[in-house]
Amino acid sequence: TAMGVGASSENAKEEFARKGLAYPFAEPFLLVVFHAWNFALSCKFGEWSLAYSMMYYFTAACSSGLFLALVFGLGHNGMATYDAESRPDFWKLQVTTTRNIIGGHGIPQAFVDWFCGGLQYQVDHHLFPTMPRHHLPKAHKLIDSFCKEWNVSYHEADLIDGNIEVIQHLSKVSDDFISEMVKEFPAM
Repeated sequence: TAMGVGASSENAKEEFARKGLAYPFAEPFLLVVFHAWNFALSCKFGEWSLAYSMMYYFTAACSSGLFLALVFGLGHNGMATYDAESRPDFWKLQVTTTRNIIGGHGIPQAFVDWFCGGLQYQVDHHLFPTMPRHHLPKAHKLIDSFCKEWNVSYHEADLIDGNIEVIQHLSKVSDDFISEMVKEFPAM
């Protein structure tokens, strides 16, 4: 990371060793309660077999991770990136490196709100990371008007267009990687 600052695993490990858990008893206890409750729901409180319950639990856990990755990918992939030397100020950095997700292509905004769980306001969340997500729609209107007033691009895409943008970006990145590898690979 730039100048040793960032969320690298070494920095995170040092910070955790220094600070520890914020709630050393509550966090592990609540994690156990969370997984026990989810497993109880997965086995229909004992009505389903262990094998079926485990399959259901792991399918639910993995699909939740997949859906969360889709939302994170939509919010970040394919947006501007900057070198440490050319990085703009905090405000422009957050606005230009993230994307908000809106309804469109027949997908209602209510579904987007439910599916993304507040993360559809990714730009707004990055500008105000501690703001409760139920206040993000109000902040969105203010941030949008502020960006228009200062002529800063504020990117929004619906679920379909956003996925197309992400796939096109990932395709370009992989094509660039392959062509660079072919040029520089010693065996080629």
